[in-house]
Amino acid sequence: MAASKKNELKKALRSIRFTVWIYFAIFIVSILIMIWISFTFSLEATYRTEKTNDISSIASYILTKWSEEGFTTDSLDRIAHDNDTCVLIQDRYGLSVYSYDVMGKNCLLHSGASLAKYRKLAYDSSTGIYYAEIKNSRFENNTLMFAMLLGTKDDPKGYLLLNTSLEPLESTVDILRVQMLQVSLAMLALAFGISIFLSSLVATPIVRITRSAEKLAQGDYNVKFNGRGYTETEQLAETLNYASNEITKIDTMRRDLMANISHDLRTPLTMVKAYAEMIRDLSGDDPVKRDEHLGIIIEESDRLAALVNDIMDLTKLENGSTELHKEPFCVGSRLKEIMTRYKLLSERDGYKFYVSTNEEAWGEADLIKFDQIIYNLVNNAVNYSGEEKTVYVTEVCTPKKIQISVTDTGDGISKELMPLIFDRYYRAEKHKREVIGTGLGLSIVKQIFILHGFKFGVKSEEGIGSTFWFEMDRIEKPKDINM
Repeated sequence: MAASKKNELKKALRSIRFTVWIYFAIFIVSILIMIWISFTFSLEATYRTEKTNDISSIASYILTKWSEEGFTTDSLDRIAHDNDTCVLIQDRYGLSVYSYDVMGKNCLLHSGASLAKYRKLAYDSSTGIYYAEIKNSRFENNTLMFAMLLGTKDDPKGYLLLNTSLEPLESTVDILRVQMLQVSLAMLALAFGISIFLSSLVATPIVRITRSAEKLAQGDYNVKFNGRGYTETEQLAETLNYASNEITKIDTMRRDLMANISHDLRTPLTMVKAYAEMIRDLSGDDPVKRDEHLGIIIEESDRLAALVNDIMDLTKLENGSTELHKEPFCVGSRLKEIMTRYKLLSERDGYKFYVSTNEEAWGEADLIKFDQIIYNLVNNAVNYSGEEKTVYVTEVCTPKKIQISVTDTGDGISKELMPLIFDRYYRAEKHKREVIGTGLGLSIVKQIFILHGFKFGVKSEEGIGSTFWFEMDRIEKPKDINM
């Protein structure tokens, strides 16, 4: 029981819902931590830096306007007032040229203290500028003192002095800290709520698909996958629905295959048993009857062996364990040689075979597999040739390709059944039992086509007949072969 609960906990911790939730939560907490670090450690430093930059900008602006003689007393007053800064402009001898006091004589510039040292510090600096934090003893607060040399060291025109208070931040920081804490708690609560909602939203279509997949695994091939919500899950659901349909087709084909194979195995086995019993009980002492019955047993045994061999060939072709041994050959000559083996069928059963070839065209293939293709296609044409009993084998060549087609004169194939003809053990419902073959021929042919990389197809018109074709590359005749 404890192990089961432990496994369930591990699965829960690895789930998408938990993963999305925990990552979102970590993201929000990280942001809040960064804000608090920035607030706690850099607020005061940032304030002083910004204050220094502001007063430097004010000094540069005043200096520019002063040199352009574009200042009036009113404009200087406005700048000092708007920036809460005391301004004092002195000539080279320390006499006041302009003064503005925003602190009521409580700033360092207007309190009566000597400013000579600040002028000297500005004069002695390499840039002509001096600024520093200086404590105002009257109010026990820090102020920013700024002094700038007007003119050059060789020809000083005067000095610009600025003084502004650096507000105490402790009380402000305490207020902001309380507000930040309140905002942080609210953000955490909101973030955890949103993360739970988002994790559920992301996981829901995947959970639906998983449940449907479990039903499919249990054999419910009619299950439908619903991935509504996201493009990726919808694509996954479409793929799984397609896979489910294909599995349904394969399962149906498997059942049909087993039924057909069972039927084809049962019939010759029944015949073998029946004629063996007849030999035992009736014809054992009659040489003529005995030979006849033994001949039927041999034929049915051959049929069983052919069926088993075809099943084995198809299995090897489908699982990729068959190796090709390609070699060059004259396609036309090979076709004529193969078709001579149907002479007995022609003489005995009245079938007519017409062969049109080009004995100058050469191709490359596994000869055993090539023969197997032609045998199966011709056998299929024989079985479906109808009352005319006519089969056409045609070779058409171009400079780069060789197309071989086998045509029968039967009833043809309907358009809706055309995609099924290469399926394992497919047989037209109206067609009688095969004259030749086991019913696996076209499936074997298809796998050999794929293995060789041949293009192939079928053309058919109901009431006229069907043409099965395939196309192979044409090659030059090898120079070391004499024919």
